[in-house]
Formats: sequence, C-alpha cells, structure tokens
Amino acid sequence: MRISTGLAAAVMAFCAAPAFAQNNPPAPKVEDLGAGIHVIFGQGGNIGVSTGPDGAFVIDDQYPNSAPANLAKIKDLSGGAPHFLVNTHWHGDHAGGNAAFAQAGAMIFAHENVLKRLSGEVKSTGFDGKQAAAAPEAAWPVVTFAEGVDFFLNDETSKVYKVRASHTDGDSMVYFAEPDILHMGDVFFNGLFPVIDPGSGGSVEGYLAAMKETLGRIGDKTRIIPGHGEMGDKAALQRQIAMLEGAIKAVQARIKAGDTLQQAIAKKPLKPWAGFAWSFISEDAFTTTLYNGLKK
Repeated sequence: MRISTGLAAAVMAFCAAPAFAQNNPPAPKVEDLGAGIHVIFGQGGNIGVSTGPDGAFVIDDQYPNSAPANLAKIKDLSGGAPHFLVNTHWHGDHAGGNAAFAQAGAMIFAHENVLKRLSGEVKSTGFDGKQAAAAPEAAWPVVTFAEGVDFFLNDETSKVYKVRASHTDGDSMVYFAEPDILHMGDVFFNGLFPVIDPGSGGSVEGYLAAMKETLGRIGDKTRIIPGHGEMGDKAALQRQIAMLEGAIKAVQARIKAGDTLQQAIAKKPLKPWAGFAWSFISEDAFTTTLYNGLKK
C-alpha cells in the first residue's frame, strides 16, 4: 500500500496550483480580533488584515479566483484597497492572489526565497514529481528581505521575520506587537496534519523546530492566526507540537524496525492522532511525509 498518485497530486495542487481553486469559492468570513486586526477565512490560507489611518496591511491573499471577494471584503474593513501585502510563503493558496492585489495597488513583500520560487529562478518540485510553473511577473514580490522587516502602520508595530526551513524554505511569520497577535502562516495548521513540502525546501525536523522556537517566543495571552484552521493560542500550538512529536516517534519506530514505506503505512502508526486527518492529509499521506522526511 502506498500513497496514490492522485492524492499526491491533490496535495501539491492544494498548495501550489491556482487551477485547483474552486470555480465558486466560498464567501469570505471575517473575525474581528480587535485593535484593527481581522482574519479572513475563505478558500486557502487564512488572511490577516490590519486596518487604520494608514490603510490596509495584509498578510497572504489565497487563490486568484478568491481575490475579487477578498479585495471587496478588505475594502469593507478598511475603506480602500490594501497598501501593503506580505506573503508568508510562495504557495498558491497563500500567494495566488498576488497579481490581483498588486493591480489593486498593494506593494508585495516576502522573503527572498519566495521571489526565487515564484519567478522560477529556483525550481519547486511537487509530491507528484513535477516542477511547479513560474507565476506571472505581476505576482512577484517587489521588496524582499533576508531576515525580516518591520512595519509601523495603523498605530502599531508589525514585525515580519523569517523562520528556519520548515513548511518551505521561505516561511515568514508576522507579529502584531501591541495587540499580541501572531500570524504563523503554514508553520501552524491548527488541529490538522500539516503540509510539509520538501520540494520547496521544507523539512520535518525543521517544521517541529520552528514550532518549538515560536512556542518559546510567545506569551500565554498571544493569539495565533494559523495558516489553516481556526484561531489558536499557546495551548493550541502546544497540542500541535505534541501531535507532531508523537507522530515522528511513531514513524521513526517503523523505520528503525526496518519497515518499508508500504509496511509502515499498513501498520497505521498515526492512529492515535487520527483526529488530525483532513480532506487533503490523511493518516496514510502524513505517514508518507514523515517516513520520507525522516529516513536517512
């Protein structure tokens, strides 16, 4: 038994390919976090929005066909189009709306590796073994950074910083300092098995380390916007870390026992964490991710 080509392709499509986005995406839903901060839940990654006298500052933008509804929702919240946009990484469910947002007037910021992957300078290989196509130039970030950048907008400080290679090799988080709200991008799938993308420089060990480092950085009252899932907090991040630590140990045990991937999958090592499975990442799919990422 092994992960099917169809499932592998679907997982990569979920992250990278605009064509996978639904023809009729769900209407975006907004949660008001106070202090001018909102999160937009829709199709793809969760969008963070800071509103105030300096206009809209946005984190991520979901798929291309979600962009019109998201731009309209941001206008409702802020009174205008976004001025600044940060991509937490390059995947199409987080950066697929870049071209539309840029056309609306947003200046796009991202880690330098995001530009390299969106432009095709560095090739990204999906779980199906195929190379991802480059995005059109209109979707590329116009400002990149190596370690991070601070924004002083809407009467608050927003700190963007690079984290170690984890989900991809270009992951960033955005911390709204005064309201103590952190957007973790896809280094946090709240209550779900995460997507870890080795074809984009991601790493199983790096993913766990990045979550642990973040846990040590935040406070008990910090609210977390995950890349996917509902709003979280320090306790939710601790639960996610415990799941991944346990899952890694369970799959490592199968590797040490000499199991092939197919044998490991058949023994269902992730059964204790079955509740984290979801439509794109089943127990078998995540076992495959961990096995391939851990086997030396």
